[in-house]
Amino acid sequence: MHTINDAVRLFHAARHVAIATHIRPDGDALGSAFGLRRILSLAGKHAAVVALDPVPERYQFMVRDEILLPASATGPRDWDLLTVLDTGAMDRASAALRDWLPLVTCLNIDHHPTNTAFGNVNYVNPAASSTGEMVCDIARAAGYAIPAEAAEALWIAIITDTGRFAFSNTTPAALQTAATLVQTGGVATNWINDQIFNSTTAAQLRLHGRAINSLELLHEGRLAMVSLSREDLADCGCRGEDTEDIITIPRRITGVEVALFAYELPGEARNTKISLRASVPHDAAAFCQALGGGGHARAAGCTVELPLAEARRKILEAIGKAWFPA
Repeated sequence: MHTINDAVRLFHAARHVAIATHIRPDGDALGSAFGLRRILSLAGKHAAVVALDPVPERYQFMVRDEILLPASATGPRDWDLLTVLDTGAMDRASAALRDWLPLVTCLNIDHHPTNTAFGNVNYVNPAASSTGEMVCDIARAAGYAIPAEAAEALWIAIITDTGRFAFSNTTPAALQTAATLVQTGGVATNWINDQIFNSTTAAQLRLHGRAINSLELLHEGRLAMVSLSREDLADCGCRGEDTEDIITIPRRITGVEVALFAYELPGEARNTKISLRASVPHDAAAFCQALGGGGHARAAGCTVELPLAEARRKILEAIGKAWFPA
């Protein structure tokens, strides 16, 4: 792996920077991408976010003066540098960008320990709370100012990946970085909190109800699982983005060591997305990596190419063998 100085050298040398992140973007993906674009723009670079999936409703307020280019509107020859953020493997990025890699220098910036080092330069720091925190570190090392509008985006990256400073990845460095962002004057903490965490729709509440009704407790209450079919989402008038907080339902049950959420993805194939949360000594990242996914020890995910019922059976059997042998 490379160092922060390797990343800085690429940014200093580049004039045209394309920024990308993973499919179905979350707060860290969007915050780090928008924050980096605003920092580079102030530094005199031409920067744009490329091939971005639709921004979830709860994060729409973040989109302001962004330069957002679909893959069809640009190509690798337009850029000196492709920066891929918060993406553990290139198959988690837009399919259109996978053909770019041989044709443009790729800088991979990520905090997932399961990162596959797909870039020409790979700055991966599993000790960082979020990719947003890493963008702040790079800006400081490069001598780039963080304007107020970038600070807002990067604050969102950090608070969403640390669970509003509640998860185990809330380090002194994360808190210190967050404090410097607030000092810019660009972070309206209460307003941002309301936009992201206190703006639940009736449809989303109905979906939470469906998930609660599906709750299963296994292995003497040490494993809790909820699941949603695509019919559940359709009946409630919801989309995949509305499932972001569902994993908190099994996670907060007393005595649960492993929380599991499975839901069917849209599309012709009935593939199932798995979100996993695990407490010590269980390693969610290692478990999901064995199934083609990845993440962190306490929070990870993967996609299983099976319909919901079959995927549930496969995952529960694997977890039972790995962590709860008879």
